[in-house]
Amino acid sequence: MNDYQKSISVNNSAEEVYKALTEHIQDWWSDDFSGAAAQNGDQYNIAFGETKKTFEIAEAIPGQQVVWVCLKAYIDMEALKKKDEWVGTRIIWTIASDATGTTLTVLHQGLNQTIECYDVCEPGWNYFMQSLYTFLTTGTGTPYRKKEGTLEWENK
Repeated sequence: MNDYQKSISVNNSAEEVYKALTEHIQDWWSDDFSGAAAQNGDQYNIAFGETKKTFEIAEAIPGQQVVWVCLKAYIDMEALKKKDEWVGTRIIWTIASDATGTTLTVLHQGLNQTIECYDVCEPGWNYFMQSLYTFLTTGTGTPYRKKEGTLEWENK
């Protein structure tokens, strides 16, 4: 089974893309964020309503790569039998820059069609990758906002 993978290309520098992944997660993923994500060993908590996750930064190479490891997860979906499916999965962000711009590729190791939440998590990642793209290109993303409690794609 193929793990979730997606790339976006932007005109931003590799350093700007790196900062979006280490200092601006709340600006494109969820504003229900606490902790730090800038250095090896940092941990952060992120939530989407009652869905909550804790990540540790396993690798942080400025301008090149960031690796998040999911330490804790609770996916608030009634249909899921295993609500902690993300635990142990790795989110690998690879940054490649050249004269034409920067390409960011995300590989979510362990998120594939063999796990129950895939049909919800795949469109979720697609939404947030677009949010990250929008954040990088305009300065304003479309993260989950805890005050509003929903996302545009959930209402469709």
